[in-house]
Amino acid sequence: MSSLSKKILAIYMLVLALGVTLSVLIYMNGHAVSSATQSLVEINLPRLNDISKLHVAIAGQKPILYEYYATADRAIFLKAFSANQIIIEAGLRTIHNMDESQSYLTQIEKLTDEINGQANQLDKTLTTAPIDWDHAREILERVSILEKSIAPIIDKLVFFNQKRVTSSGLSTQSKTQFMINLVIGFSIVIFIIAILIGYYVNIYIAESAERRRLSMFVERNPNPVLRLSWNGQVTYSNPATAILLSKLGLDFAKALLPEDFDLRLASIKKSGAESLGFEYGIQNRTLDCMIHMLEDLHICHIYITDVTDRKEAEKQLVFQAYHDTVTSLPNRRMFNESMQNAINQASPESQFAVIMLRIDRIKLVLESQGYEASDNLLRAMASRLEKLLQQHSDFSTGVVFFRFEGATFGALMPNLSDSHQLQLLVEQLQISMREPLHANGQDFFFTLSIGASIFPQDGSEPEGLMRNAEAAVNNAQKLGGNTFQSYTQDMNAKVAHWLALENGLRYALERNELELHYQPQVVIANNQINGVEALLRWRRDGQNFSSPAEFIPIAEESGLIIPIGEWILRTACLQAKAWQTAGFNHITMAVNISARQFQHPEFTKLVATTLQQTGLEPHFLELEITESVAMHDAEKTIATLIELRNLGLQLSIDDFGTGYSSLSYLKRFPISKLKVDQSFVRNMVSDTNDAAITKTVILLGQSLNLKVIAEGVETAEQLALLKQFDCDEVQGYFFSKPVPARDLEKLLSVREI
Repeated sequence: MSSLSKKILAIYMLVLALGVTLSVLIYMNGHAVSSATQSLVEINLPRLNDISKLHVAIAGQKPILYEYYATADRAIFLKAFSANQIIIEAGLRTIHNMDESQSYLTQIEKLTDEINGQANQLDKTLTTAPIDWDHAREILERVSILEKSIAPIIDKLVFFNQKRVTSSGLSTQSKTQFMINLVIGFSIVIFIIAILIGYYVNIYIAESAERRRLSMFVERNPNPVLRLSWNGQVTYSNPATAILLSKLGLDFAKALLPEDFDLRLASIKKSGAESLGFEYGIQNRTLDCMIHMLEDLHICHIYITDVTDRKEAEKQLVFQAYHDTVTSLPNRRMFNESMQNAINQASPESQFAVIMLRIDRIKLVLESQGYEASDNLLRAMASRLEKLLQQHSDFSTGVVFFRFEGATFGALMPNLSDSHQLQLLVEQLQISMREPLHANGQDFFFTLSIGASIFPQDGSEPEGLMRNAEAAVNNAQKLGGNTFQSYTQDMNAKVAHWLALENGLRYALERNELELHYQPQVVIANNQINGVEALLRWRRDGQNFSSPAEFIPIAEESGLIIPIGEWILRTACLQAKAWQTAGFNHITMAVNISARQFQHPEFTKLVATTLQQTGLEPHFLELEITESVAMHDAEKTIATLIELRNLGLQLSIDDFGTGYSSLSYLKRFPISKLKVDQSFVRNMVSDTNDAAITKTVILLGQSLNLKVIAEGVETAEQLALLKQFDCDEVQGYFFSKPVPARDLEKLLSVREI
């Protein structure tokens, strides 16, 4: 018998014993309660009732005697007195049967006899003529005294019997409560035992289920399980074994084992190991075998798993880890490992080239056609690169192309004999791009920017070679693309300078290195200043100013233009408010807004908050956006410009004529001013084309009811020509270069310059 069964049997016996004990106790206490109740009902309560009647009867003798005295009706007296006497005698007999009440009985009988004697004397007195009424009253007085003497004795007798009744009732109640407590206690014990039984039964059920599951493990195991004798004979195989045998077209279970299984089994026996695992192949399937030795039973268990799909998945994962998912070309990880292997295997005289290729302007396809078209173009490019290697194996032997991120590809050219070999590959790459790439039913023409670094002169480590090749391809793109650049050391110097500028720019705000200079805008008609343009200056490291043309593009590309732009807007508004407070309340502050600022979703909110916090009235603020920014997403631009105009500020298009504005959009822009780019103003005196363009822009602005301002005015001849073209306003070095606020205040004081 199991331990669990013994526990359940013990609990059962305990419940049985408790039940028998409870039954005996309830029987005994029930019998006692029955006896006490019977005594109470049949003896004690009737006695108490008889004593009460005796008390009433004795007390009733006095009224009978007084009535006899009052009426002298002897017949009524005798009848009433006799009936009352019968009750008294019955009561005395009851007391006589109470052994504990003999002393009370003697006293009561003596007193009742005396009352009876007085009653006889009263009868005699009232029946003897003449009636002695005084004597009769004396008799009645003695009867009253005797009756009063009996009352305390009867009260004691009543109290004695009531005490006995109460005691009997309490005894009955106690025994009843005891039985109730027994039942409650037994119920609690039974409840606890039921919980224990439930607990053990649940364990038993769980163990039984587990045993059933374990017993079915082998039978229902989807993988083959074999039991072998100690000498290697199959003594059992589960159903899954037959399924795999059928799938492989084999006849008997041992055929699933490798040909050298007996040798492996002998080896594991000799080594004393408990288990051995290995993989092997059967009919293009890969099987995993695990042998478990049960030496005490002189058997061994064999567990076989078909891992073919897993192996294929692992191969696929390895492929995905080292290949690009879009083009299936080797990826950057494979590139790095291949480059490291090439370095490790390189001899002192060997060279190889690290090449980076970037498709020019493919971003336009992504923006216009979407990701699907872009991915299809990348696949087409990968196919073209592989085809090129097949067609020009004479100089491209060993070359492998890779796909990096975006539109960037890489290549390794091992065993580079001279630069001519690299140049041939570059030329063929550029020639191949003369043919369009096909994607989504369309033809797309692209060019390549190509950069290369050479091992070992351009680097002896993968990171350095990659960095230098990327510097070369970046330089090729800066030159306009569709060109090849070999790495030179000055490329890194340019990159280092760029990074140094970016790093310094990140701390420029904290170090208070940024300043705003202001260039006046002059009304041609009266030569008066009616506005200024805020222009950013950076006093780098507290020394000389850095060129805005140098650091503004860095701020744009790095995203630093957002916090810097916020600072410019706030500082310019504060300065405009300060000038108004000083009495120069006719000045409009023009602030250039970058593309990133304008496209920021919170830009309008920022402008409104800045105006509110600085206290500048909106119509004294003019925001300038370039033509290219305005046309990037014309519909969104219109929506943003309307939001800004609703704030009450002025809007203008900067560098007008250098972009690709659509007149249909231009008339919808809620602007108030056009700004002629200085590239047209600079040569318009000597170049009739520039003069014609400038005049056309001015006429266009006037036809749209816009003010026109020309920037970059440096000579009196330029000013005279602009006046002839009816240009409204001008700004440039002819009047003033951008100056700090304190210097501009001197010009504002003069008003006319």
